Amino acid sequence: MSRSPLPLRALAAFEAAARLESFRAAAAELALTPSAVSHQVRILEARLGLRLFTRVGRGVVLSPDGAELFGRIGGSFDALAEAVETAARRGRRARRSEVVLLRTPPSLAGSWLLPRLPAFLAEHPEIDIRVHADLRLATESGGRSEADGVDLVIWYGDHPPATAVPLLAETIQPLCAPALAARADLRAPRDLLALPLIVTRDNRMSWEGWFRRQGVTLDEAFAGTLQLDPSHVAIEAAVKGLGVVLESDVLAEDALHGHRLVAPFPGLGLSWTAYWLGVARGSARREGVEVVRAWLMESAARMVGG
Repeated sequence: MSRSPLPLRALAAFEAAARLESFRAAAAELALTPSAVSHQVRILEARLGLRLFTRVGRGVVLSPDGAELFGRIGGSFDALAEAVETAARRGRRARRSEVVLLRTPPSLAGSWLLPRLPAFLAEHPEIDIRVHADLRLATESGGRSEADGVDLVIWYGDHPPATAVPLLAETIQPLCAPALAARADLRAPRDLLALPLIVTRDNRMSWEGWFRRQGVTLDEAFAGTLQLDPSHVAIEAAVKGLGVVLESDVLAEDALHGHRLVAPFPGLGLSWTAYWLGVARGSARREGVEVVRAWLMESAARMVGG
């Protein structure tokens, strides 16, 4: 027995307008104009011989016939969407995984990259991204962007390869636990001298340099420093209240957002383009490499945009 063709475009417009209770919202979801949605609804009403919506003020509400129809088809559209997504996931899994090797400084890998990886991997199961945390990327001065078969490299410092592009800016400033800041009653940079100052090796700025910028001289009031490396260890020590760390807002992003660290003197830090992204010449045209590159750039842009 043959079945008459369904008016799928009209049904899709009706389902969206009924679910969202707005022709305008349905138009935005379907990438149509509100008049196009209205036109498709009129086509469906003409075919059914029923009034599906009633206008109320500037909006619309379902008529009793419209509500009955929506109750019957709404779940079907959900089932269709789920079936399509399931098929798409199966298709992505069926594709051969593409290995993309990313080399990055260890502190950035642990503090910034890894928290973002699960969402990326869920969206791109066809990409086998392998992260190599390399301390040399934070201490060398350029020239290794294509070594050892790497596809992408994140560099830290002032001397990235000429082909690298800016990825992330950071602000290095004093950071401490909120309880420590409140207990010490920090009102001016000099007040930090009475607290243990946490030092990390290879930092962009030393405590001496930061105090010098604030016009403060280290004297007998200086309580001393606590050397902790690498940066994520120093940041965690500050979270636990062991002292004040002079560190990057990029590496301390999670602790700052979670209010486990605060900046007692915002605006008194050093900001600069700290991280650079390079793509190996032999990898630039590979689809998976471009997907990872675009994701890194988009993640960095979202961080800047808040």
